[in-house]
Amino acid sequence: MIGAISVDLSRGDLSPPWLYGYATARTSLLAGKTDSVDFFEVKILQRIPHNPKHFVQGLQLDGDILWEGTGLYGESKLIKQRFNRTVGTLEPLYEKVLSSDDFGEGITVLNDTLYQLTWKAGRVYRYDLSGKEPSPLEPLRNDREGWGLTTDGHSLIASDGSAFLAFRSAKDFSVEKTIEVRFQGKALDRLNELEWIDGKIWANVWKTPFIVVVDAETGDVTSVIDCGSLVEDARASNPDIDVLNGIAWDTSNRELYLTGKLWPWVYRVVLDRKTPPEGKFGFTSL
Repeated sequence: MIGAISVDLSRGDLSPPWLYGYATARTSLLAGKTDSVDFFEVKILQRIPHNPKHFVQGLQLDGDILWEGTGLYGESKLIKQRFNRTVGTLEPLYEKVLSSDDFGEGITVLNDTLYQLTWKAGRVYRYDLSGKEPSPLEPLRNDREGWGLTTDGHSLIASDGSAFLAFRSAKDFSVEKTIEVRFQGKALDRLNELEWIDGKIWANVWKTPFIVVVDAETGDVTSVIDCGSLVEDARASNPDIDVLNGIAWDTSNRELYLTGKLWPWVYRVVLDRKTPPEGKFGFTSL
C-alpha cells in the first residue's frame, strides 16, 4: 500500500476535450495543487483491431503513422503501420527485426529521428525518418536498463523500472537531470511505457492496471488513471493477454490511445472522473 490519499476536488476547470463530461473546460487537466491527486477511469470510444502477437513495449503516433516497438528475445521489432482513424484500421508498412540478443523496449520520435530502447543490451537504436523508409543510424549507449521512452520536444525522457525518470540528451543519451516520481510522498517504482501529454509525463505502472500522470518538474503524481475496464475488455477477447503497456497521444486531434502486450485492440478512450478510494491506495498487481 502506498500512502494515504489526499484529494482536492475543487481544482477548477479541466481542459482536454478527451476528458469525458468536461467539454467546456479550459485549463490544464493537472492544474491545481501538486499535493493532491485526481482519480479517473477510462471510457472506450473505439476498438481498433491490433495484432495480438505484438508484445508492445512502445507506442507512438506520428501523423497517420502508428509506430510500435515490441519485445521478447528473438521477437523484438520496430513496426510501422498506417493508421486510418476513420475506419479504425492499422495497415503494416514496415518491420525491422532486432538482433536475437535484443529485448526491445520503449520508443519515441524527436524531430526526424525515432529512438528505440533495449532492455539490458545497453543499445539505443536510432532511425532517420526523413526518407520513405526508416534508415538506421549509429546506436547510442544506455548505462541503465531500458524500459519506457518519451520526449518533451527537447530531451529524451527514459524510465528504467525504478522510481526515477532520466532526462537524456538526444545527441549522446547522456543524463541531463533526473526526477524521482513520488505518490503521496513515497517513491513509486516500476514505471514503464511513457508519453508526454500537455507538459506532463504519463507512465504505465508495470503489472498494474494504472497509469500515473507525473509533474515533470517535481516528480509528483498528480493523477491516477484506472484502466481496469480495458484489461477486462481485452481479456474477454484474448485470455492470454499480458499487462497494460502502451500510451499514444494524437497531438493534432487531441485523442488518447491505449493498448497492452499481446492485446487484440488499441483503444481510443476518454477519461471520466472517478470517486477517490477511501483510506489508503495501493498500486496492486494484476
